[in-house]
Amino acid sequence: MRKRVQTLIVAAPVAVALMLWPGGVPAVVATTAVLALAYGEYCQMCLSAGIPCRLWWGVLAIVLFAVSAQGRTPVDGWMPDAWLLLGALVLTLETLRRERKPVLALGASLLGVLWIGGMGSLFLTVRFSQIREATSGPLEPGAWAALGLLLTVWALDICAYLGGRAFGRIQIAPSISPKKTVEGAIVGFFAATGVGLLVAPWMGLGVWSGASLGAVIGLAGQAGDLFESAIKRELQVKDSGASLPGHGGWLDRIDSLLFACAVAAWWLARGPR
Repeated sequence: MRKRVQTLIVAAPVAVALMLWPGGVPAVVATTAVLALAYGEYCQMCLSAGIPCRLWWGVLAIVLFAVSAQGRTPVDGWMPDAWLLLGALVLTLETLRRERKPVLALGASLLGVLWIGGMGSLFLTVRFSQIREATSGPLEPGAWAALGLLLTVWALDICAYLGGRAFGRIQIAPSISPKKTVEGAIVGFFAATGVGLLVAPWMGLGVWSGASLGAVIGLAGQAGDLFESAIKRELQVKDSGASLPGHGGWLDRIDSLLFACAVAAWWLARGPR
């Protein structure tokens, strides 16, 4: 518990500063780096279970996802060509490998790329969203939205953890993650809903729409947590890595955020309500 708190105290301000930096370049670099590190952990988990997983082309795909999601740099002219070239190169190399296992290798790699890169890169869509009704001030509109998303997910994770430790009795999915409880999930859900209501103006939303988004994130984030737990259970590993003391690896830290990014990006794309 002590290591978990110490890591949070150090990491949270750094993450907020990088995400809110004017212009957003640090946000793009940091987000891409974290997603690449998380994908690397995923690949290592697969390899430890005897499942081939391709690191290099997965990282390249994550970079393309991130560049596409940030929306500030025009990519329409060359992005389709880049995806086509990467796809052709990957299929060719998989065909030429001495130990050919294209179904396993491409299946495992593609799952990781879409899950971690595809969903995670949508954080940049939120960060660079242009929300006219959002809170005005020194920060860009998308920066307020990104901060609201981070705070909502952090409230969900922290309160679900503390609620489970304090009140947890009924296991929510014992075959996937024995430590997760219904009581902790309920506490986390209401925490995310409450924070969503508070940060609604930052996202250009009405208070009830913000609370609704917080509630959906409260569900989606916990689904993301369980999804990673199911993968770790299948691959027979406890943590995705050991990079963050008290938190496991990078993938362990962002598993809830991945699903939440997809929900928030979709919600904001629908316009103010």
